[in-house]
Amino acid sequence: MILFSPWKVFPLLVVAILLAGCSSDPKPPPSLVFNVKANIQANNGGLFYFVVRSANEKQFMLESYQDVARKAFSDPPDPGVLGIYSIVPGTKQECTLNQPAQGMVALYFLFTEPGSQWKKLLSIPFQDKYNISLKATGQIEISEDKSWYSWF
Repeated sequence: MILFSPWKVFPLLVVAILLAGCSSDPKPPPSLVFNVKANIQANNGGLFYFVVRSANEKQFMLESYQDVARKAFSDPPDPGVLGIYSIVPGTKQECTLNQPAQGMVALYFLFTEPGSQWKKLLSIPFQDKYNISLKATGQIEISEDKSWYSWF
């Protein structure tokens, strides 16, 4: 006489696994890392700010330099601002922040005299890391830092 039948326990295990999966909290999105390298002559050698905000395409297109600067340093803080970093020309800096749950990420470089490339927009899907190179001419180059396992 068999007291234990695996076929009677199997449906209970399936239900328990399904319930455990449904009750777990959603995982927050991974952090975004920006490796910023500023040429020593960027912004004429003076300190400037790197501002990261959540935004949609319309906001990004319509916002002026003054709008962004006002939001970056507002009191109380603007809820769309994800991070503000002081950048010293001639240095490399790693800037880490939590990515927004939805929408795009706007990158703003608050130079003393902004040129035409003072802002950039990143769309979904985000990479874990980005390399940002700020040239003496005000040109901004952004490249994705692909991990070795992303090739598979």
